[in-house]
Amino acid sequence: MFALKRTGWPIVVTALALLTAPAGAQSPYPRPAQSDQADDPPDRVGRLSYLDGPISFQPAGDDQWAAAEPNRPATTGDRIWADSTGRAELDAGSAVLRISTFTELDLVRLDDHWLQVRLPQGTVAERLKVLGGDQDNEIDAPNAAVALLESGKYRIDVSGDGRTTTVTVRSGRAQVTAAGSSFYVESGQVATVRGDNTISYDLVDVGAPDDFDRWSQSRDRREDAATTARRYVSEDTPGEEDLDAYGRWDTDVTYGPVWYPTAVDAGWAPYRVGHWVWITPWGWTWVDASPWGFTPYHYGRWAFVGGRWGWCPGRRIVEPVFAPALVVFVGNPGWSTSVVFAGGDGVAWFPLAPGEVYYPTYVADVGYRRRINVATVTNVTYITNVTQVTTVTYRNRAISGAVTAVPQRVFVQAQPVSRSLVRLAPSDLQQARVVGMAPTLAPTRASLAGAGPERRAPLPPQRLIARPVVATHAPPPAAVPFSAQQRAIAANGGRPLAPAQVRSLPTSTPTGQPTWTFRSANAPAPGGRGLVRSAAPAAGRAPAPTRAAEQPAPGRAPERPALSRAPEPAAPTAPQRVPSHPARPQPTAPAQAAAPQPRAAVPRPPASTLQRSYQAERATVESRHRQEFAQPKQGETSDALSRRQDAEDRDLEERYNQARAKNQRTMPPPKPRPQERPQSEEGPQPQDQQAEPRQQPVPREESRPKQRQPAKQPPDRQ
Repeated sequence: MFALKRTGWPIVVTALALLTAPAGAQSPYPRPAQSDQADDPPDRVGRLSYLDGPISFQPAGDDQWAAAEPNRPATTGDRIWADSTGRAELDAGSAVLRISTFTELDLVRLDDHWLQVRLPQGTVAERLKVLGGDQDNEIDAPNAAVALLESGKYRIDVSGDGRTTTVTVRSGRAQVTAAGSSFYVESGQVATVRGDNTISYDLVDVGAPDDFDRWSQSRDRREDAATTARRYVSEDTPGEEDLDAYGRWDTDVTYGPVWYPTAVDAGWAPYRVGHWVWITPWGWTWVDASPWGFTPYHYGRWAFVGGRWGWCPGRRIVEPVFAPALVVFVGNPGWSTSVVFAGGDGVAWFPLAPGEVYYPTYVADVGYRRRINVATVTNVTYITNVTQVTTVTYRNRAISGAVTAVPQRVFVQAQPVSRSLVRLAPSDLQQARVVGMAPTLAPTRASLAGAGPERRAPLPPQRLIARPVVATHAPPPAAVPFSAQQRAIAANGGRPLAPAQVRSLPTSTPTGQPTWTFRSANAPAPGGRGLVRSAAPAAGRAPAPTRAAEQPAPGRAPERPALSRAPEPAAPTAPQRVPSHPARPQPTAPAQAAAPQPRAAVPRPPASTLQRSYQAERATVESRHRQEFAQPKQGETSDALSRRQDAEDRDLEERYNQARAKNQRTMPPPKPRPQERPQSEEGPQPQDQQAEPRQQPVPREESRPKQRQPAKQPPDRQ
């Protein structure tokens, strides 16, 4: 489990030399390619919010495991392993996933519309707080794909040999697909899917919670108690529940709601306790070491109010946009020639203030720039017009102690900043000039995972990498290895590559890089056998009666029930202070002994005409993609299928963002794409030999009786 050790600031009085723009240049960054259609990064990421015991992490594109660290942003392609006695939590805003011992959880796809994870072995519990009409949530196991259809609490267990998958639905509704058929698991039921070639299942009523369930419930109660923060911060923001525990709220006449951390050292400033890592596609990203240090460093702004630092969330945005770090970097070309700093250069930065525009150094379109700034910058025209960040007068730059500086090697090697601080003289700060929102420093492999705890990272068994899983949707293309990106990033001046540049790089997989294998859950099992229901459940279990399920229409996924959300409470409760270890549930004072009520969800605005148009087109595209994954075109390899479908998904998203930026009411038509010849292992196929796509057979819904019987508790899980 992680803990934060606070020490005094090391004081080193010297000057600093930074990498800066050449003399006379307005900005070291060529303006990123802007157009109506750009490959924007996802608005949503995950956060490693709880670590207990030996937990390992492998960033996307890397072939090495490292000890996991709290507050690490997680995205598509990342892998997490919980070893013996390990438990971990991943907070993705609208969904929270928790894993138990000997569990591997791989993020196959994490973006604004997908949360798709791979579970080759172990246990994951998911609390799904909301599922939008244009979102999918799927857990892929070796013999079954589990789609979560509505908000609720779920648990999936995969046995060590991968031949048994157990799906527990304490609330909500899930659809299990295996061997070309599917069935529903209703609230209060447990489904067990057994086998690999011959696959069967049974349904029983849910039993009593075990130790892992009780721990997960305690984490839910902790989140439910954070009612004050939810007044100002969307519950879709990872880490918002920590704000009430580690700070207090106030209202400022200038900035509105302001959150003040209650346990910081004298002389502290934001972006000082933690380190920098490189995460594609954002580039340099801040990872804070404070237990509350996620939300205030990737959303909102910081202001110096009444002699102390406070975080200003700005307007409450239902679907917030993640930023790698909301800071400005400064330097002076003359420092490197006048003073030698430990034999090298240095890096310095300070936090953005409310109302100041964050201009990404990675490729993003105008609509993205608006979305990432709209919470704290109300003038949309100003957001659009700000392109030269070096000419802006930044308020926090003039605050004494606001600038943090470290040697360049500390920055690039992802070492803790607070151990190597450099105290700048006032004259050095006066001569410094703004160089941009990120430094022009190329990352190394050490930049990917960070220093982390000084202990060996346990490795998952090699068999789990090669173990196939089934899914309803083809995975996205594999992450391009960092070894292939590194030279291109250096040639790009240390700036993040455009997604199109990354996709054009070689994709050979080095040793240790995951090479996952996916099969379609909508296709029969190997041997052509379908899913059957067991004649009798496992010994000691009573069968669970179920409601009859409607057969889905051909080519369409089952309709999701409408999601209802309760209104927000009129008055907030007092914030709860958690002074000790941040990761474990904290006991409350006697006056607060009553368990908090489940947190009331804030209603979302109704879908616009454009959103409904987008959702309808996306449903059509996703249905076709599932059919193609189950029965691909003749001669089309799995990699070619993934690339083609990924390109179609990106085109759909780009057209939606284009229409949203222009306030259009309907989706623009798809842009024409050149016909691609399917590639097989033997080489390209002649055009006249290409087969037409076959119609996917409709998955069968297993019939179920309507009468419910008294439930019996199943034995505890092993």
